[in-house]
Amino acid sequence: MIPMEKKGEAGISPYKMNQIVKTASAITEQLVNGRHLYKPTYHECEICIELVLEAIKKSKNEYRRK
Repeated sequence: MIPMEKKGEAGISPYKMNQIVKTASAITEQLVNGRHLYKPTYHECEICIELVLEAIKKSKNEYRRK
């Protein structure tokens, strides 16, 4: 993946932003109404999102090392 700044793009296109919002909606729907957590609290939702964010950061760092 090449950062947008290096590609010369001005920002996120409306189509791409729409896809990002749809993905965020699907993640939220699964988190709140999923079968893995029964009626999660806000704190439990935050923990799940923080774990995912940490995994993304670690993957990003591994990708940059290659």
